[in-house]
Amino acid sequence: MKKFKSIILTVAFSLVFFACEQEMTELKPNVYNPAGTPSGDSGSADFSKFVTIGGSFTAGLMDGTLNTSGQMHSLGKMINNQLQLAGGSSTFNQPDINSENGYLGPGPDGVAGTSDDQGKTYLTISASTGAIGVGFSQGDAASVATPYSGDKSALNNFAFPNSVMAMYLTAAAGGPNVAQNPAFNSFFARFDASGATVSPLGQFIGSGGSFFMSWLGFSDFVAYSARGGDETQAPKPNATELATYYQQALGAMLTNNPVWKGVIGNVPDILALPYFQFISSTVAKPTGIIPLHPTDDAATIGQLQALEIGFNQTLAGLSAQGFITADEAAARQLSWSAGANAVLINDESLTDLGPLWDGLVAASQIDATTRAQLEPYRMARMATDNDILPLAAQQVLGVAVSPTVVWGVTAPLTDEYVLTASELYEFEVARATVNGAIASAVATLGSDRVALANFDGFFQTYGGASPFVVNNSVITYDFAPPTGMFSTDGIHPNARGYSLIANKFIDAINEKFGATVPHGNPASFPGPGFPVTVE
Repeated sequence: MKKFKSIILTVAFSLVFFACEQEMTELKPNVYNPAGTPSGDSGSADFSKFVTIGGSFTAGLMDGTLNTSGQMHSLGKMINNQLQLAGGSSTFNQPDINSENGYLGPGPDGVAGTSDDQGKTYLTISASTGAIGVGFSQGDAASVATPYSGDKSALNNFAFPNSVMAMYLTAAAGGPNVAQNPAFNSFFARFDASGATVSPLGQFIGSGGSFFMSWLGFSDFVAYSARGGDETQAPKPNATELATYYQQALGAMLTNNPVWKGVIGNVPDILALPYFQFISSTVAKPTGIIPLHPTDDAATIGQLQALEIGFNQTLAGLSAQGFITADEAAARQLSWSAGANAVLINDESLTDLGPLWDGLVAASQIDATTRAQLEPYRMARMATDNDILPLAAQQVLGVAVSPTVVWGVTAPLTDEYVLTASELYEFEVARATVNGAIASAVATLGSDRVALANFDGFFQTYGGASPFVVNNSVITYDFAPPTGMFSTDGIHPNARGYSLIANKFIDAINEKFGATVPHGNPASFPGPGFPVTVE
């Protein structure tokens, strides 16, 4: 492969929709019921002690971290606020994190507790260029490590982030914190009242609640998809396993507390969240995201086309010899030209060409130098519009790490930065299977005691209706200030988004138990903050 003399390529993500978000001339109707009366009735339910369990949404994670502001507007608390108006209690104890910024990670140095620790995210605007970006506040690692100082036996909210469903079923979620215990969760350990002898689910059941909300199974899908389907960072949701866990969990809830009733949610259409749609909606589809100028990038185009000829010839040879199918050879053709080009990605579902190229070297069909040049592309193909680039890809796409290595152009995006079509198909099949198992569990185990809030299509509906009006206020399906319903991480809602989700649970409660719990007003809660000026 020839050395690239220059890579004149800039993939600029200026988040341009922030600038025009307020120039709305048409407001689309929103499928939303009015706020209702200021008070209601509990119907056949008893809201005197409301308890919740679930993952990051139920815990109140916002802007990438569990922080004080987010917990103040957690989904659990939002629902409780409305149940108060129908016979519920104003008391809703949560394991307060007591940190304004929370803790996202150790930052570039990889060491927790240092000055570059990352806390909650916030929007920034460059004073020199006007470009909008996302910054990190100072992280507070001690907030996660410090045990909750309140009365752990009086909690109402047993939700915690960074979780998978198996954690809720084992006491080991509380410790020990050793490599041999993958179930350990530091967010749960800080409020574990049992000394790692009772599971999170067991403590939730034993809390003496009269009515519950459970949103389990959701976090498994969030963790995997947010990391681009990279199984080294988050396990792939196992539908069969999750269905079994769900049966166990709901059965334990109803058997060990034979009096209470409750509401559960299934797995939403997560891939409709802004985190997974942002790049394609503001820049270009994966097939048209890499711009190459016919004049400025002429040398680069020529060098890329030399690469594509050599790579495609090896595909043809391997196909002719029966090592890969003709369909795979066709799907893996590399191609660059002046104009908009597809991003280059790795796809782990494809045949690993490395050993096959080694065979060509052994047969003297290619030389060792050519083999070495092909190495980065052993799992490569051009992206299609059936692939998804999550928001995290913005950090690396178009970034040159050397004169010849540019992510997404000459270097394929790695697994964590792309959800391939095959991963998406498996993801949606698993989600549908788990949702079927949840509906079956409710019908079999708790048809008279459990309401099911169906979130399949929930986010897509709001995304398609944006911008919409609630109580004379505009809400948008993004994290654009001041109207957005999402926090700046693109996955977790802000306070108004959590209020909309709470209303969905309330609808299920009212329908099942003949209650008249009033809706909350999402427009009464703040949207995203305006950008902070940086250099």
